[in-house]
Amino acid sequence: MSDQKNAPLLGDRVLVGVTGSPSAMTMPQYVLMMRRNLATEVRVMMTRSAQRFVQPYTMRLFAGDWVYTDTDQVNGEVQVPHIDLVRDIDLFLIMPATANIIGKAANGICDDLISTAIVACEAPVVLVPAMNGAMWRSSAVRGNVERCRSHGYHVIEPSIGLQLADLNQAIGVMPPLEHILEQLMTIVGDARRARGAAAEAAREPGSVTR
Repeated sequence: MSDQKNAPLLGDRVLVGVTGSPSAMTMPQYVLMMRRNLATEVRVMMTRSAQRFVQPYTMRLFAGDWVYTDTDQVNGEVQVPHIDLVRDIDLFLIMPATANIIGKAANGICDDLISTAIVACEAPVVLVPAMNGAMWRSSAVRGNVERCRSHGYHVIEPSIGLQLADLNQAIGVMPPLEHILEQLMTIVGDARRARGAAAEAAREPGSVTR
């Protein structure tokens, strides 16, 4: 049997954007699992609000790499993070995705690292919402979700679970990881087939080769 790491399920390079939901506290373990089983390289961006729930240093320990935030800090490999980090990636996963980042993605707002990287990204962009049920049901958020989809972004519908604000069961929590993974594999697979079809079309008679 071949080593799974030689054929990562989600691709060679995955970029994860963590935004400011309490669900961000679960992300270090998810990132570690992605590194071990799902992708060759996982890099992480965090918003300022996400850092209220998880410190960048903690996330860095689980990611095994630099964690990029809204500061002027860069390293030798990455000089312009919102451009360099989305180059040649297989997937940009925004998880958890707040109402704020969904609104920014829907309207092309670029006022922080993650929102700017979304606009610059040519790979599949996937948002995994996590918010209070009343926010998820609001017409503003529902409209922004549809606008995100019209831009070609993928939005994974949230599940029903415990709401921290009132301890009631309601829609708005991140779905089980198995469900998220199933959809991510479909999205990545479709993108690979689309790239393959485009490459094949470029090789057809009449196309210019050098």
